Amino acid sequence: MNVVIIGASGIGKHHAKWFHLEGCHVTAFSGTSDASCRKTGQTLTDLFGFQGRTYTDYRRMLDFEKPDIVCICSPNESHLEQTRYALEVNSHVYCEKPVAWPNLATYTLSSHPPSESPEVTHPILRQTLDKTRSVVALADQRNRLFGMNAQYVAGREAYQTIYEKHNGPMDDIESFYFLLESKGISGNYSSYEGIWIDMAPHALSQIIALMPPGNLDMSHMDCRVKEDNTVARFRYGSGSIEAKVSKNAESDVKRKFGVNGFLVDYYGQPDDQGVYCAFLRHGDDIVKTVDFMQLSVRRYIKSVRSGGTTPFVDGHAAVKNLEMSMIILEHAHADNRLTLKE
Repeated sequence: MNVVIIGASGIGKHHAKWFHLEGCHVTAFSGTSDASCRKTGQTLTDLFGFQGRTYTDYRRMLDFEKPDIVCICSPNESHLEQTRYALEVNSHVYCEKPVAWPNLATYTLSSHPPSESPEVTHPILRQTLDKTRSVVALADQRNRLFGMNAQYVAGREAYQTIYEKHNGPMDDIESFYFLLESKGISGNYSSYEGIWIDMAPHALSQIIALMPPGNLDMSHMDCRVKEDNTVARFRYGSGSIEAKVSKNAESDVKRKFGVNGFLVDYYGQPDDQGVYCAFLRHGDDIVKTVDFMQLSVRRYIKSVRSGGTTPFVDGHAAVKNLEMSMIILEHAHADNRLTLKE
């Protein structure tokens, strides 16, 4: 299958690499300028021998390349427009998280106190959520597969292996904990609610996949936004949730998650053969698995090819992920806010 990348200079270069390693032909990518395309093209050549074409206009790329899959790794506020265009040229779409978010310079949350109902009430956020639902519906209508990358959910099988070794069947899940630190957050997403917007989809994708179907219980909602981290505690269905996302530029990052109090540390590194892998550790017990992003890309490709499986995060799960993220953030207590306007 032929794949093109919209935005390959950041996380997109890793998507391009994994699509290539999973047997797809990365035929092209689009960037913002000729200079950036030359630089990114060399990076991709060094990563996996890229020999495709480059564009500064994604529409022109899609019209000419007519790819099987469009991988979208552009700024969040561009995702919906680009997804719609990709669907209109009959391509499948694999989108980096979050599935969408409005430009942070166009709104402020603090002037719109939320209601007690589990709904998105801020008009600009609500508009973005509605547009996202419309785009996912378009994918369904055209029989095109929409998937979102929030790769931590790909670690479920490895986590379940180590959990059941110590605790038996992972049947009744009563609580979920998630801690994610990152050094690589930039721009508007490097502080305050930007950190939640960028990183929370990883936690929420695991909650949606692991926990029994449910809704947010607003009577137990507590979200605290600080300059370098956000902590959210809430109930989802019958389970209690604690999710912390933060920026850590000073020391080794911590990544930890688990259910029912059974927590594992997650880290990625090359194995003894030099292959980059994911590792889950509980005490002295370690489980090695394929890198989570590679697993996520592999599952998406399999879903496109066979139709018998679904992505780890399909379009409807992506919408729910976005809705939950927005609701939680609307109910946040903040030390400060990004300086935004209506």
